Amino acid sequence: MKIAIYIAIAILALGLLFGLRIAAKSFRDERADYVRTPPKTISLHPERTGIAGLGEISFPAAGKPRLAGWYAPSRNHAAIVLVHGTGADRSSLLSETRFLAEAGFGVLALDLPGQGASEGKSRWGGPERQAISAAVDWLSAREEVDPQRIGGFGLSMGAYVLTQAAVLDRRLRAVVLASSPTDVVEQNWLATDEWGLLTQVPCYLALRLYGQSLDMLPKDVIGAIAPRAVLILGGDLDTLVPQFMARQLYAAAGSPKDLWIVPGAHHGDYERVAPQEYRSRVTEFFQHTLLN
Repeated sequence: MKIAIYIAIAILALGLLFGLRIAAKSFRDERADYVRTPPKTISLHPERTGIAGLGEISFPAAGKPRLAGWYAPSRNHAAIVLVHGTGADRSSLLSETRFLAEAGFGVLALDLPGQGASEGKSRWGGPERQAISAAVDWLSAREEVDPQRIGGFGLSMGAYVLTQAAVLDRRLRAVVLASSPTDVVEQNWLATDEWGLLTQVPCYLALRLYGQSLDMLPKDVIGAIAPRAVLILGGDLDTLVPQFMARQLYAAAGSPKDLWIVPGAHHGDYERVAPQEYRSRVTEFFQHTLLN
């Protein structure tokens, strides 16, 4: 009998340790979204990208810590702010920087606060919204940029905060929202459901502990962007931000709006599965909305 009890206790202890390890990993994985991702080597050497005129820039965000990024000068008087997602810096949008610059747009690929070479802390809310508006300020002051022809492109949580920024800053005349969550809590709850509450609760606790802003959920505010144009992108195989979220955003958005669920795409890998169509759709969207 005693042996059976000892075995039961050992099994319970091992189960508890296993559960704690899973919970701790879920917490750490979510915490990583709020920890600085150091700038990639290519980010600090724009001359290696092969993009004509691309240079490193920095500027203050309304008296806040300085922001860093790349800028390729505009050749058509229009410009676009590129906003990366979590665990990334400006170089994660190198492809978009390249094809939009080649199309003649000014391109400002931004390191959000607390990421890459930008100062500050990541909150995926207020500081990021302020940073995007500061990027619009910087572009508006450029001689080659028409302040009425500025747009934005955001990927994942970059799209999440770009939605909020576009609601608050009407100088953003058109936005592309790629793989954007509609609600950061719901998205994390779904993305961490492998072990149920064992992974979901630690993830939520990390999200709250590190200051995630829960105001201005894109599904609630995207309609206020209208009558400025919105292009919403999603992948039909995306398990991180399921395609129903893209469809939910589209349903809530005002006109003009467009939706492209990319066949065979996972989270943000549109160029990998449909390179020519992806470049064409994004470029033509900005040509139609910013140049006409």
